[in-house]
Formats: sequence, structure tokens, C-alpha cells
Amino acid sequence: METKLPKEVILKAVKNCVDVYAHENDFTVDKSIPGYCILTVEGTSSMDDWVTNLKFLIRSDDTHRGFKENAMRTLTSMVLNYESLCRDRVLVLAGHSLGGATATVLADLLLPNTPELHIITIGSPRPGGRGLRERLKDVDHLRFVHGSDIVPKSPPYLTGYVHTHPQVYLEDANETRFDRVADHNAADYYTAVEKLLNE
Repeated sequence: METKLPKEVILKAVKNCVDVYAHENDFTVDKSIPGYCILTVEGTSSMDDWVTNLKFLIRSDDTHRGFKENAMRTLTSMVLNYESLCRDRVLVLAGHSLGGATATVLADLLLPNTPELHIITIGSPRPGGRGLRERLKDVDHLRFVHGSDIVPKSPPYLTGYVHTHPQVYLEDANETRFDRVADHNAADYYTAVEKLLNE
């Protein structure tokens, strides 16, 4: 696992992926670590989010249309709520599931004006096609996949969707009957990332 990010920042970003679900907004902006700004986007939590997930049949700029709409909603909400990302800090975009795909698309939107940004995703679906992957190829992206989590295998590869970066595989400590679904739990991702970083 190669990254320029300190362990403290990685753990905080993954923890925020768990905690963001309890917030009123669909995102949080965390400036608690000096020199860093962590923007975390919430994953699927409502029926509207499921509709977003299913918009994979149409791509815009070789990007999942639903994920791009979600990214634009996040940016609009940030502007309306006067949220600042602080240009003097290193930007880290993070998210779980739909939030991870949205964070990846946000990176694509922000990259032209924010050359030093990082992405940390847990259980993210494929966000777009090869064009998106090419645009983000030089971005530092820790793409964590826990056990046999089924979500990173969607949308189907045969529809032209790919991941932008290789996975960082996390061992599954708890084998269950419905493992492919259970392994998608954000809290279990945090436990597995913490274990990986402390080995």
C-alpha cells in the first residue's frame, strides 16, 4: 500500500466514513488534523440514493450519471452551507459505498483546481469508464475492499465500468452465511483498516 498520507489521516478518513451517516447533511468537512481537510460523503441511506445507484446505464464524461449528480449535489450543498475546503490544506476525499464513488467523481471535478488531493474509499462501486480512470491515474487513491464485499463488483464490468485504482484488500475476520453483504458494513471496514495499519 503506497501513499503519502500519514496513518492518522487514513484512520480519521475511514472513521468519518462510519460517522457521516449520523450527520444531518450528506457530507462532513473535518479540519481536526493540522494541514488536512477531509471531505467525507455519505453512502446509500435512502430510497433516493438507490435511484442514484441505478442510473448506471447512462454515462456523462465516462462517469456514472447518478454518481456525478450526487457529486454536484454535494458541491452545491457545500456552497449553500458556506462550507470551505481551505486551499492551504491537503484535501482528502472519502466515502463508503455510494459515498466512495461520489468522492471519486468529486476528485475528477476538483482536480483541475486542486492538484494535491487524495481519495480514500471503502466498499465503493465502480464510478465510471476508462476515460475517468485515465483522468485520475496520478491521484493517490486508497481503495479498500473488505473480504468478499459485493458492492465493489458493481455496476457490471461488462457495461464498461471500471475502478480507477487497484484495490487494497482487507482480510475478513468474521465469515458469515451472507458474507458478500455483511462485508460491506462501514464499521467492519474501519476495524479491518485499523488492523492493517497497525500490523
